[in-house]
Amino acid sequence: MKRVKLWQVVLVWAVLVAVPAMAGGGEEGDEWLGKPAPAFALKDLDGNALNLAELGGKVVWLNFWGLRCGPCVRELPALQKIHQEYADKGLLIIGVNADGVDSEFIRKQFASRDDLKNVGVTFPLAPDEEFGAIDTYGLMGAPLNVMIDQEGVIRFRHEGYEDGDEVHYLEVVQKLLAR
Repeated sequence: MKRVKLWQVVLVWAVLVAVPAMAGGGEEGDEWLGKPAPAFALKDLDGNALNLAELGGKVVWLNFWGLRCGPCVRELPALQKIHQEYADKGLLIIGVNADGVDSEFIRKQFASRDDLKNVGVTFPLAPDEEFGAIDTYGLMGAPLNVMIDQEGVIRFRHEGYEDGDEVHYLEVVQKLLAR
């Protein structure tokens, strides 16, 4: 019997795992991609309704985040920058807070914490106190970013954040807005 070398095992693994992932978009949660986005109804910090059914024609980006989540907070400046550049072109970013806290608590955190108040978030933030949207969208790790096209179909889903992810986010946003 022939002896298998480590590089051969790695090569086989790459073909079986990595190549199919790249062909399917390479994002976590590929089982969500191409399916209709589940309905959600939230209210932003000012009490304004945010219902997916009423947001047709926009690219909707749900960013599930937490106040105690370091990567979530580090990601906010990148989201704010993308919001500033693309909000008037049809992109709506909604920051869905996954801490189970109310609007007042979130406002106090943004007013008192340097890492939050210096970001200057202007896109809608929505508490999900009952975890309805969080459960509906299968949040397992934060941040979770879900992008929904103008027809209400999930086109992107990614858990976690590392510096530089925003480059890929921009590519997806530009592609979706060009449809």
